[in-house]
Amino acid sequence: MQGIKVEGVILKRRNLGEADRILTVFSLQKGKISVLAKGVRRITSRRAGNVELLNRSLLYLHQAKTFLILTEATSLNTFQKIKSDLTLSTYAYHVIELVDKLTAENQEHIILYEYLIEVLKRLEVNPRQILIRAFEIKILSVLGFIDFNSKIYLSTLGVSEQTGKILEDLVTMSWDKLEKIKILEKEALELERVLRYHLEKVIEGALKSRLFLKEIKNG
Repeated sequence: MQGIKVEGVILKRRNLGEADRILTVFSLQKGKISVLAKGVRRITSRRAGNVELLNRSLLYLHQAKTFLILTEATSLNTFQKIKSDLTLSTYAYHVIELVDKLTAENQEHIILYEYLIEVLKRLEVNPRQILIRAFEIKILSVLGFIDFNSKIYLSTLGVSEQTGKILEDLVTMSWDKLEKIKILEKEALELERVLRYHLEKVIEGALKSRLFLKEIKNG
């Protein structure tokens, strides 16, 4: 049977039986997919380190009756600096949780995949919360949940004029410019409030990563 090669980020893992895992992967070529990784939990598995949570990997698959089966994997980026920092890793898990909860399976979305890679790469170098806010607003916009470019809609949010302008800019601004943007603490809090409200409204519940980050801050 002909094999399939995809590039993707591991969003979620679930144990199956004694040695297998079900991987949820957001891929460049196919969008979100479920992959069965047989034997990957065995100590002798060569693939285990390449399919850890948050890894960006090349996955070699074949289509079985009910699952895509992993045959081989190669890491492209393990984002080790993010994983070694508790706060940074929580930000990153927040990002991949958003992708998992807001996307449907088998729907290719190249732009969103590029956004995901950009925010993870930049968090390793310049860990600013504005990058998280930018990803939140971009994913809501690109998937069609919210139109933050609508003046009428922005007027209903109850934010200052300056924060409304920042919301507009975050939708279209390049990642290079986003890293340099300066905002006041009041504006940062307004952005977080507005985006938290919309995200939790869309997913119809609280995000696990956000609750964990709140615990870190309070601790």
